[in-house]
Amino acid sequence: MSFFTFGKLGRTLLLTAGVVVSVVCVSYSDNPPELVGQWVMEPGELDLPVELFKDGTGIFLGKNITWKTEGKRFVFSGPAGVIVSNYNLTGYELTQTPDNGGVTVWVRKDKVEEYKKKKPEEAKKKAERAKKEAEQRNEKISSYFTDSRNSQKYRAVKIDGKTWMAQNLNYQTGTSWCLDDDNTNCEKYGRLYDWETAKTACPTGWHLPSIEEWNGLESSSGGDATGKTLKSTYGWNDNGNGTDNNGFSALPGGGRSSNNYFYTAGVDGYWWTATERGSDDAYYRGMRYNDDTVKKNDSNKRTGFSVRCIQD
Repeated sequence: MSFFTFGKLGRTLLLTAGVVVSVVCVSYSDNPPELVGQWVMEPGELDLPVELFKDGTGIFLGKNITWKTEGKRFVFSGPAGVIVSNYNLTGYELTQTPDNGGVTVWVRKDKVEEYKKKKPEEAKKKAERAKKEAEQRNEKISSYFTDSRNSQKYRAVKIDGKTWMAQNLNYQTGTSWCLDDDNTNCEKYGRLYDWETAKTACPTGWHLPSIEEWNGLESSSGGDATGKTLKSTYGWNDNGNGTDNNGFSALPGGGRSSNNYFYTAGVDGYWWTATERGSDDAYYRGMRYNDDTVKKNDSNKRTGFSVRCIQD
């Protein structure tokens, strides 16, 4: 565990731990000047500065450290032991991916304000590129149809012999809502429906899929990592995007509770099944930004979830 690699819990533990491990000495054949200087953890994380000197020494949390690089490999020796990681330097942003898991981003201290201004712009451009690439890829595997009720055009994909809508339903009927009562969210995520409305909301020739039909989709879409393969390659928080192997392109449209509040857009996506659990509840499928699986659960029928239709 090092200053570059530990998660939030680990960071807190390291700050509060009283035990210091002896520093391991290493020899330095490579001394790249570009890493020399003071770095701080990505804004929004704990403010933990580290200073790296040209002679391969440094200071972190008041403790002496040693460091070196070998190509794109970074070797750190300090109070927490020896850690080896890959690293990538792009301007004033340093990204580390340690062998024992996780990703940590550091920024040159004198460039933090510039980073804060540019980072949202860069993230937006990256999302736009990913969306465009996904659209180009999905164009090759998609068919299209138009809902005659409101002239809404949908993309559809064939998966394991079944044709699924590759977008969430966006047809205003019964008890349904736009996320946060914002019409632009309906354009992006489709509408949210209570279960009774969801059962009859699909266009003619299409229907709300049952648990068995969802099971078939999942079994042909990646096993334990089904969520990863079904999620869109853009739109999920904290780079929790999927690979969208078959063009299903699941987006995180959040939900609406039976107590009338909206939640977790960008974080979660929920879709009704046609299968009841009882008089008050029905089954749904869910996906989350930081989880590669598909959640299988039930909810009150008055909850607002997204709808994907499957062709009759």
